[in-house]
Amino acid sequence: MNLLNKVKQGMMDGKKVIQEISSDMTELTRIKIALSKDISRIDELYYDLGKKLYDFYQENPDTLLSEEVIFSIMELHATLKRINTYEEKIKSLKGITRCSKCEHEIEENPNFCPHCGHKIQKESELIKDEDDLEEN
Repeated sequence: MNLLNKVKQGMMDGKKVIQEISSDMTELTRIKIALSKDISRIDELYYDLGKKLYDFYQENPDTLLSEEVIFSIMELHATLKRINTYEEKIKSLKGITRCSKCEHEIEENPNFCPHCGHKIQKESELIKDEDDLEEN
C-alpha cells in the first residue's frame, strides 16, 4: 500500500469515527431532552396532585390524612393567605380599589363603579364617616 492509499484510508477511518461520535452526541442530546421533559412533567403531575388534594381537603376537612399532609396543607393555606395580602397591598399602593357592592376592581378614582354604578366613597369620606360615628 502506498503512502497516498494509507492517507486516504486514515481519512476514511477518521470520517467514520467522527460520524459515530456525532451520532452518539445527537442521541445523547435527544435522550437529555426527553429526560428533561419527563422531569418537568413529573413536577406538573406533583403540582396537579397536590392541588387536587388541597382542594378536596378544603371541601372535606374531616377527611383523615397523615400529620405531614395536614401540616403541608396548613402551610400552603397560610402561604396563599400571605400572597393574597401582598397582592391587596400592591393594588392599594397602585391605587386600585374594590367596589364595596360588587367587589369589581377599580383602577382609577371614579365617583361611581364602572361595573355596577354604586357610589364609590373616597378615603377621606370614609374617615369623615368614622369620625361622625365616634362622635355620636
